[in-house]
Amino acid sequence: MATTATRIDETRDFSVGRVFARAFATVVHNPLVTLEMALLLGAVPAVIIGLMMRGVFAGNLKGATADMAAGFAITSILSWLAMMTISVIVQAALTRATVADSEGRRAGFGECVMAGVRVLFPLVGLVLLWSIGIGLGMMLLIIPGVILLLMWSVAVPSLVEERQGVFAAFARSRMLTKGNRWKILGVLAVLGVAYLLLSIVLRIVGISSMDFTATGAEMPGGLSVALILSSLIPSTLFNLAWGTIQPALYVELRDAKERGSVDSLHEVFA
Repeated sequence: MATTATRIDETRDFSVGRVFARAFATVVHNPLVTLEMALLLGAVPAVIIGLMMRGVFAGNLKGATADMAAGFAITSILSWLAMMTISVIVQAALTRATVADSEGRRAGFGECVMAGVRVLFPLVGLVLLWSIGIGLGMMLLIIPGVILLLMWSVAVPSLVEERQGVFAAFARSRMLTKGNRWKILGVLAVLGVAYLLLSIVLRIVGISSMDFTATGAEMPGGLSVALILSSLIPSTLFNLAWGTIQPALYVELRDAKERGSVDSLHEVFA
């Protein structure tokens, strides 16, 4: 049963704490759907593609030819496109789940996935431009890339929820983040540090388990179960965290900027 969305105090400012609270509430209120999307739609395909690329790369090292090198390059590009498509669908799906939770209801798995499928092509275009812009910015002494990252931090949920087009989504994100980018940097820093620490811990656990692969806990290609899990777990948690924190940022920024409550947007998906 849907609950009534809490009305927002129109005099309040942007709150980092509320961003994390919104993201956490989305997972708590809708755990099955959010975990399914983060694990089955996000982490599992990404790990499978990564293992396939590992095998292709290892094969090329054993006697590379020009044809093999060309095949590896094509495979790499296709794998990158596949991972990008998977990533944007997961981001869009978790955006729908997070915004729906802020409206006081739980979005179903089908509704969330369709939220991504319906804007798939513009979303892929947005992420391509996002990656190129930030990548070039990082090459220019890092600072320009960080500025663009902060300016465009809610471009994806803006496109998913408002459907105004790629460049309109960038402009919308720039407007919403203006005046709060130091706080957004704090949110991203906390997320990045948490992910790094978790990855290190799980990688250490995976490496320490390599002595036990002969007991049967070994997968094809010489990979231990623990090593695979050390990739799968942080990937799932990162998908879950970023996929809910990014739209939580969007909702919080929109509330703070426009001094209003979160109006229901799910009618656009009807």
